[in-house]
Amino acid sequence: MGASLAFEAALDRYSRQNYILLAYHVHIPQPDPMVNPSTLERQKFYGVRSSPSYFIDGESGGGGGTADMAKSIFEGKVEPGVEKHLAMAPEAAIKLRATASGSTVRVNATVSKVKSKSDKLRLQIALVEDSVRYSGENGTRFHEMVVRNLAVAPLARAKKAEPAPASAGKPAATLQPQGFALRPGKGGRFQYTFDLAKAAADAKAHLEDYETN
Repeated sequence: MGASLAFEAALDRYSRQNYILLAYHVHIPQPDPMVNPSTLERQKFYGVRSSPSYFIDGESGGGGGTADMAKSIFEGKVEPGVEKHLAMAPEAAIKLRATASGSTVRVNATVSKVKSKSDKLRLQIALVEDSVRYSGENGTRFHEMVVRNLAVAPLARAKKAEPAPASAGKPAATLQPQGFALRPGKGGRFQYTFDLAKAAADAKAHLEDYETN
């Protein structure tokens, strides 16, 4: 709970242009109704085995703590981590526009001014619910920025990477980051349409299967 409160407090401190919070719920330690197939994919990618676990710009920051530890987590982990990255010059520019129509959300994104020449860069587009009210096992009643679905590039739909073998004491990296591949040093333009009804149905099917099996 402490980590959740600390990261949520940062939503009040920083603008959405400078700070983006994504909460991927997982079935740790108990079943969680906010889990969906997309959040499980990210859990596997990051090798997360305990909750809460958090990452700031891909860098592992640690675990959670009780509610009375929220202030120390914010001041010792969250704020320094965000300020560190705000002090760095941007290495890319992203323009994104989302339009809701009926039960769909259409997203257009352009990535430019990419400095990196890496061929491993990916653009992740997430469908996020601002706030969910649910009384969890840890007593938290309000959950901010809950990830409901992730955009999947056509190639990622067709073929996923095979699980990599785990080395001694380390979790296996089971999936490559799906997302949209960026052209090294350039970027790209991307379009994706979220089907809200399908996202809800997929989450429901997963939860029913998890509860049964």
